[in-house]
Amino acid sequence: MSLDSPSAGRPETDVDVMIVGAGPTGLALAVDLVRRGVEVALIEEAPALPRESRGKGLQPRTMEVLEDLGVVDAILAHGEARQDISLYCDGRRVARLPAGLARSRSDLPYPNIVMIPQWCTTAVLADRLRELGAVVRFGTRLESFTVDNQAVRAVSTSPDGGRVEVTARFLVGCDGGHSLVRRILGLEFAGTSDEARCYLLGDVTVPGWEPEVGGAVRSHAWFGVDGSFLGLAGLPGAAQWQIGASVPVDDAVEPTLGSLQRLWDERTGHHEVRLAAATWLSNFRVNVRMVDTYRRGPVLLAGDAAHVHPPTGGQGMNTGIQDAYNLGWKLAACLDGHDDALLDSYQAERLPVARRALKQSTDILDVVTNRNPLVRFAVHRLLLPMLSRPALNRLLTARVSQIDIGYRDGPLAEGRSVGGRVRAGDRAPDAHLVDATGRPLRLFDLLRGPHWTLLLVGEAAAQHLDVEVLPDDVHAVMIADPQPTSFPGRVVGDRGRSFRRSYRARPGTAVLIRPDGYVRRCMTAPRADAVTASLGVDRAAGPDETRRPGGGRFRHTMRGVPR
Repeated sequence: MSLDSPSAGRPETDVDVMIVGAGPTGLALAVDLVRRGVEVALIEEAPALPRESRGKGLQPRTMEVLEDLGVVDAILAHGEARQDISLYCDGRRVARLPAGLARSRSDLPYPNIVMIPQWCTTAVLADRLRELGAVVRFGTRLESFTVDNQAVRAVSTSPDGGRVEVTARFLVGCDGGHSLVRRILGLEFAGTSDEARCYLLGDVTVPGWEPEVGGAVRSHAWFGVDGSFLGLAGLPGAAQWQIGASVPVDDAVEPTLGSLQRLWDERTGHHEVRLAAATWLSNFRVNVRMVDTYRRGPVLLAGDAAHVHPPTGGQGMNTGIQDAYNLGWKLAACLDGHDDALLDSYQAERLPVARRALKQSTDILDVVTNRNPLVRFAVHRLLLPMLSRPALNRLLTARVSQIDIGYRDGPLAEGRSVGGRVRAGDRAPDAHLVDATGRPLRLFDLLRGPHWTLLLVGEAAAQHLDVEVLPDDVHAVMIADPQPTSFPGRVVGDRGRSFRRSYRARPGTAVLIRPDGYVRRCMTAPRADAVTASLGVDRAAGPDETRRPGGGRFRHTMRGVPR
């Protein structure tokens, strides 16, 4: 049986997409697909969403993704951008860092990392999924799957132990570093497990210590001359801290509150403080691994199932959510009739991002845990104290923000700059605009949703364009001052020259923006056929297929799965 064997026609299936794993990646993918009218089965082996802090920082680019998915207000209500970070070397405080103080700009609405425990992020996404009319099927374990006639036939076990068979057009493994989907595919998870870097983690209360003070989340990190580390990060709204401590390689330490207390006493000097009320305890070794193939036919991988990172730099969860955001619109397009070859662009665009994230997080870890005495001296006496400087702090935040991630070298980047700052493959920056009534709005307001956006810079950009024959999922918007009355689409003004500063696009330029907020193509005086040709790979579906207004084709009811 070949996982890549083509077949004529499309098989009848129970659901469009089956997603395995309801972590941040799986939930983000499910939300993105369901809002596009795609029928999804999201299964999770656990009986409920776990209450574990794990990934606790959302990067600026991820915040933009979450805004488009409709959850950013809930995230901001539960999270906190302002931080007060204290760093200690040999028991002495060497730096105090006020972080999260950057102001939003017209092109960057979320300039700071937002601190929020992972369990809260998943809860917000799960609430959004319910709002859209879908749910997580908890207590359901994937057992096996086969691929036949371009459909995936999956067998899982329901909460009552019954056997459930589901046929899906696509299956996406979002089931973490120990991914069963990856193992069934037989993909190598290449990389290393560093046996010398072991850590204990936990969510605890620290009596007498407040995780939030004055509207800022507090964090502490103790670095020892022997290369040891202990960190304490406040969890907003939870009255808890996430604690993490390195463990000597020859010390077989179990993840217990007592083990963490011993390391606390040894490294912080606060012997009077007794850690309490642990709600999550775990241990891990640093793994740096990734696959070299994200797709086998109709089966794909996303998030930790495809790549695992050291926690330094806050890249793992954010990279997974952005994997889902890149994949969602492409799956929906293929279900709506585009050739499945469009899915090859998912690996081409996201695999280099994972490779970069692995290197970045590993480099940071190598610096802060280096055992070379000279390197440790430089880090403890020079680098860490310098972090108190706001300019350097902002620079480091920008380097991990993922705002600069783009796909200029990817297969969907088409067309040159056409005299502008923003090129095909780049993230489309935000901008301040004004509508025909004088009401202020943001460019992101126009991009929000599962559609494509065609930005026309001035009337000259539309001189050869018949807006009426554009596909329904392309929203044409003209940016012009003064605003013309003859253009049949929406017209907005450039408030304070914000768009011009961000894009520097010449009059007559058109910028086609993908559903995931990246530039597909820059054109001069485009025609409708050229715009349509840039939406993806040519449609392969026959004329007799019935499609939903929101995207994918109608499907039958799932066999054996309760509604």
